[in-house]
Amino acid sequence: MPSMYTALPLAIQTAYQDLLDRHRRKPTVSIEGSLIQTERAGQKYWVARHRNGGRVREAHIGPDNPEVVRRIHKAQAEQKLLEAWRSDTASLVAQLRAARANTLDMQTGKIIAALARVGFFRAGGVLAGTHAFALYELELGVRFNGVIARTEDVDLLAASSINVVADGVRGLPALLEDLNLKPIVSVGDAHPHRWASGDGTPIDILTPLKRGGHSIVELKGLGLHAQALPYLQFAIAETIEAVGLYREGILVRVPAPQRYAVHKLIVASERTGSFRAKSAKDLEQSEALISVMAEQRPFELRSAYNEAIGYGPKWRKAIARSLERAPRIVEALSQL
Repeated sequence: MPSMYTALPLAIQTAYQDLLDRHRRKPTVSIEGSLIQTERAGQKYWVARHRNGGRVREAHIGPDNPEVVRRIHKAQAEQKLLEAWRSDTASLVAQLRAARANTLDMQTGKIIAALARVGFFRAGGVLAGTHAFALYELELGVRFNGVIARTEDVDLLAASSINVVADGVRGLPALLEDLNLKPIVSVGDAHPHRWASGDGTPIDILTPLKRGGHSIVELKGLGLHAQALPYLQFAIAETIEAVGLYREGILVRVPAPQRYAVHKLIVASERTGSFRAKSAKDLEQSEALISVMAEQRPFELRSAYNEAIGYGPKWRKAIARSLERAPRIVEALSQL
């Protein structure tokens, strides 16, 4: 049978690792936004203006005195370094885009960039689903052959302990509304966990289901509710940083690929009826990752797989049901 992947040219792998490293060393600025001197009632003062989604917000800095001016000059110097960094990283993104690496569409890119800007990923939030799977190509240095299907859904995972509100953020609902996203309210759903934009781009807020817990839970640190699902804790127990290709790139957090692969192996057997098509996609993604990692990172894959089957009969039965439909995964796992 044909291979599910081909290796990317070394130059492309190197460019991505350079991009990832630069994002980890991104220059910081003490004051973000355009620094503007304005006047009101005869008093000069400084403000910072920045765009969030389709809205421009203004933050007061202080009166036009020597201390504030020193802060302004410091911030302007920092912003020059940041602009140089953006130029360099945007060039690397363009190089990867020219090599046909997976990129984010404009609407999805705006959403994920806004989440990164308010610290969602820095606080432990995780990008999952097909958008995460697409990022594994550059992480593993391969191109999956015919596996990745475009998706509009943006799956966001967060543990109950996540907190971005404490960092001065008003909460994700305000951010999502700035991006023209509205909650999707279903019949009998008092606390929506899905949001969607005017063009239909949906966002699912998900969290691990705790023993005896509710299916919809409040994440106070985000200011919204999430759908609690089983097995998610396994997926987010180990995560990695990755860069989504949009503008100069977006540093995000995704499940470690071995955990994503085994998690998909588990949940594929849980989908029935109208979700059967998603089950097939789960298995396809799992098989693609396992085929690569069995060759490149067998220890990490074996460790994640052994951990999953060690959680008890329910987990083992779920994996066994999926393996009955995936002989190539069985073969790859037998060689670990």
